[in-house]
Amino acid sequence: MRFGIMIMARGPGGRLEGLTAMAQAAENTGLDIIAINDHVVVPGAIDSTYPYTDDGVWAGQSVGECLEMVTAASFVAAATKKIELLTSVMVVPYRPAVLAAKMLATLDVLSGGRLIVGCGAGWMQEEFEALGLPPFAERGRVTDEYIDAFRILWTDDAPAMAGKYVQFDNLVFEPKPAHQPRLPIWIGGESGPAVRRAARTGDGWFPVSHNPAFLLNTTERYAQASARLNQEADKHGRDGSAIHRAYLPNRPVGSREKVDTDGSRQLFAGTPDAIRDDIAAFAAAGVETIIFSAAGRELNQIVDSITWLGEDVLAGYQA
Repeated sequence: MRFGIMIMARGPGGRLEGLTAMAQAAENTGLDIIAINDHVVVPGAIDSTYPYTDDGVWAGQSVGECLEMVTAASFVAAATKKIELLTSVMVVPYRPAVLAAKMLATLDVLSGGRLIVGCGAGWMQEEFEALGLPPFAERGRVTDEYIDAFRILWTDDAPAMAGKYVQFDNLVFEPKPAHQPRLPIWIGGESGPAVRRAARTGDGWFPVSHNPAFLLNTTERYAQASARLNQEADKHGRDGSAIHRAYLPNRPVGSREKVDTDGSRQLFAGTPDAIRDDIAAFAAAGVETIIFSAAGRELNQIVDSITWLGEDVLAGYQA
């Protein structure tokens, strides 16, 4: 089992000192991965429903700020030495395919092969429109084609593609990513299209625990969704068990026991022993990587949460 921490590229995570402190705390306490979220702009009015809250409201709307994710991840790479970097998740249509492939390859080269590319199709129509992207309704097809373009650009000596959304030929794409045997792509999402995308093209599947439309907040629900992934992988002639299983509990990890909206105990909250039991249960269900969300709004609270997670909880975990 491997562990990481999710950092929001806004608020304390949107400042030089804050991003540095969080990244170094994660590395110093032995975490394996730092995950960074993706928004390019924050529209002034958002009617789109955020998938990961009960009321559909995105917390970042009230803050109205965000760092560009790949740039921020490059800064984190320079501030650390060994911890891996996860785009969590990159909204694939936000950046032209060839440019995005180059940005990600550059980050992987300069970090010494520490990048994992988490990919998703996106949820906010207003941000798509602000960025002048292909139609929001086509985002799934755009995402699939861009991911195919990434793979071609990252691996082929003479890359060429003639798709609906991506066309290129007669170009040199060097250097290739440093990650071996290839730069991994984890597909984020819990919906049917996301599971099918992970089955078709993902090196990993990276769902979130609390999407009200597709809850995966119990080991039973997770196992059922994982079985669907295996079934879909079979259709593409792939071994579903070879697709890496990652998992994001999007409720903050912490020492105070909490009750969920349905009256059940909230997972990954409580004593270190209770959280370690939760980890063991999801490991038994097939999860190989857990990316936790840190508690706190202020920098010192977030750093304390990361340190507590690494030193008090995970250091005592026995696989």
